[in-house]
Amino acid sequence: MSIQIVSLGNEDNGLSAEERTSNVFSFYLGLRSNRLQVEKSHPVFRVYQASVLGNVEIVVHECPDWDTFASDLQRSQATIAEGDIFVLKFAVNNKSLFLEIKNNFAPLLKQIFSHQSVPVIILAIGTRQSDGPSCTCPMCTSDTEVCVPASEGIQLAKDLGATYIELHALNVFYVVKYFGGLLEYFILQTMSKTSAAAERRKKNQALKVKPPKLGPPGAFQWQLLEYHLNEKLKDAEEVAHVYTIVQRIIDKTGTSSHSMKPLPLWESLGFFFNNTSLADVIFQVQDTKIPAHRAMLVARCEVMAAMFSGSYMEANQVLIPVYGLSKDTFLDFLEYIYTDTFYPASILQAMSLLICSEMYQVSRLQHICERYISTQLQSVPSRELGSTSLNVVSLLKKAKFHNSESLYTWLLYFVATHYLIFSQKQEFQDLSAEELDFVERHKWPSSSYLTQLAEYRKYINSPKHRCAVM
Repeated sequence: MSIQIVSLGNEDNGLSAEERTSNVFSFYLGLRSNRLQVEKSHPVFRVYQASVLGNVEIVVHECPDWDTFASDLQRSQATIAEGDIFVLKFAVNNKSLFLEIKNNFAPLLKQIFSHQSVPVIILAIGTRQSDGPSCTCPMCTSDTEVCVPASEGIQLAKDLGATYIELHALNVFYVVKYFGGLLEYFILQTMSKTSAAAERRKKNQALKVKPPKLGPPGAFQWQLLEYHLNEKLKDAEEVAHVYTIVQRIIDKTGTSSHSMKPLPLWESLGFFFNNTSLADVIFQVQDTKIPAHRAMLVARCEVMAAMFSGSYMEANQVLIPVYGLSKDTFLDFLEYIYTDTFYPASILQAMSLLICSEMYQVSRLQHICERYISTQLQSVPSRELGSTSLNVVSLLKKAKFHNSESLYTWLLYFVATHYLIFSQKQEFQDLSAEELDFVERHKWPSSSYLTQLAEYRKYINSPKHRCAVM
């Protein structure tokens, strides 16, 4: 049996240049361990394997900062979930590192261990630049923006149910006796609890084996999503891009434009839809002629505005042929141009209109179609997905080809979270190797759950589980 210790944070700026040649764990293990191995090949963690207290095996996973941790968030979270003892360390003169621990690592520990308690040590390292009585002078005020007061560290410890200690230097007294004594107490305590739990499991194994619990699909992705959103918010161009998309979809009142009632203006303009009155252009779609009005088209569609002006031949033509679209799809497109409304009859109709809107670069209509498709698919009961003739993978391929990235990503997640259904369908074979890899990594139920379920069923059907009396 080995004790898993996870160390998050670092001592940067808390020590002198000479002291930075080692850190808390390398110093502690160098003096207390009978056998020490250090592995630096792990992409996220530096791993120490050692034996302390005679023959107690410990494995320390050490990660210096949140960016490194988030570079492989799924593997990092799995490492944390297996931890027995946690050490959150920061330099007292590095406020940004403390805030990183407080705002990122601490909430993650709370989330993962919400239903159980684990030993947590909050370690403040170094001597504060200004560590005297409180003062309001400009010099001391500026120090408080850099230094981390003991009160803030203590408050974080209370929030986590952790133990807070300060190490003013890396020496035998502070690291080995002070920190090491506390760490070794938790190691012995963890060993005792682990042994007792193992005995209980051994006794309960003969009595009852509980089936594995199936969590909600994609639960572990929320932390990753939150991290990526926070990163995007730091980029002004990303924020402006998102704002533009939202502004196109949402009207000034904040109501979704395709679900609101048409305004009187649109009702008036709708009178001219597919009406020869005052029409000055005719579209030839398949074997049907559809009348339209240049002024309306130019005002509502940039591609049409370019087409009817400048040196394009359509500028001087009355009859304009349209290729690659059905009559019904083009009529739906013109109805949106004239009335600002969209009432599709099916997912396939919405996809056809999405392709048309991408062709004419009407991005607002494209986003409305994306939302309609995802909403309709979410409303289909799982039991009907297996028998439906709707080819979701085909929709996925079309979304990618026509630059609908948000719908493409959503459909990939949809296939992954209904893995047991779609993996049995013929269309599943049409996914690319990259798409299959994505689906396998995000599938629900997960591979670990399916393995546990198979083991549980094997146990239930085994002779040991059958009642001896019966």
